[in-house]
Amino acid sequence: ENNPNYSSKSIITIPVVVHVVWKNSIQNISDAQILSQIDVLNKDFRKLNIDTINTPTIWKTISSDCEIEFCMATIDPNGNATTGITRTQTTVNSFGMNNDPVKSTSTGGANPWPSDDYLNIWVCKLDNLLGYSTVPSGWNDPGDGVVIGFNYFGTIGTVQSPYNKGRTATHEIGHWLNLDHVWGSGWSSCGSDQVNDTPIQEEENYSCPGFPHNPNSCGTTNANGDMFMNYMDYTNDACMNLFTTGQKTRMISAINLYRSNLSQTICSLPTNIIDISIRNKKLIKIVDVLGKIIFQPKTNTPLFYIYDNGSVERKIILE
Repeated sequence: ENNPNYSSKSIITIPVVVHVVWKNSIQNISDAQILSQIDVLNKDFRKLNIDTINTPTIWKTISSDCEIEFCMATIDPNGNATTGITRTQTTVNSFGMNNDPVKSTSTGGANPWPSDDYLNIWVCKLDNLLGYSTVPSGWNDPGDGVVIGFNYFGTIGTVQSPYNKGRTATHEIGHWLNLDHVWGSGWSSCGSDQVNDTPIQEEENYSCPGFPHNPNSCGTTNANGDMFMNYMDYTNDACMNLFTTGQKTRMISAINLYRSNLSQTICSLPTNIIDISIRNKKLIKIVDVLGKIIFQPKTNTPLFYIYDNGSVERKIILE
């Protein structure tokens, strides 16, 4: 008999560290504002966003639960407890993409945590940008991660309309998981975004078009026009509401290929993925059942391995 409560979904949970780099106190955004952004990411990537009702009927069937979630890291790279938030005061007025100054303490920013284990998000004052992202690749990019303007991050506090619904981070993390813009790689090039179920689109869209928009994009006779409500367009936050099944497939592939370590969660969340938050633990001592310290482990004897994070493992070496 099928259990209606049984879910075969396999959720990937990505640990996040947010590096707040601030000069003026208004840029030192609150924990609550940061958590409001994580909430948006979890809703958008799990298709739990309330504005799915605005997805045009023709695309509702390919609007996808990406089965990707995000959590604030609770263990830092040294194995210590953390909120997953770092705060760095800087003398830099604002940051740009050139040479990534926000990603290094030596240039007034904050050093990343290991990108194999964490999604690094830097929040700062940006020059004429909402945000930007690296893309996954086979080589180790020490600056791997996402940068978002402090006034476009989350849904409360310093956010500014029309980019006040947290969709800048949704869009940039899409890039970080290997998604192109829906219009492809170049303006007016009718470039493919390498995803089959998104319509061919000529160029980026802004503000909030009506549906259908550009039904003759790239000389096609596509009556539905552009998928301007896709998170990978440039429309206002309030107009975005979906990733497609094809985009989901591409993101999951990118995680499996380039970011496989990230599915090992270092957050204290109940999840169906083994929590390996104790991977940085150090062995303090080995004792036997009487509490006597053992220097040379014996075979066929239950021994207790005690670690610096308070955890204990019972092991028997079988001969």
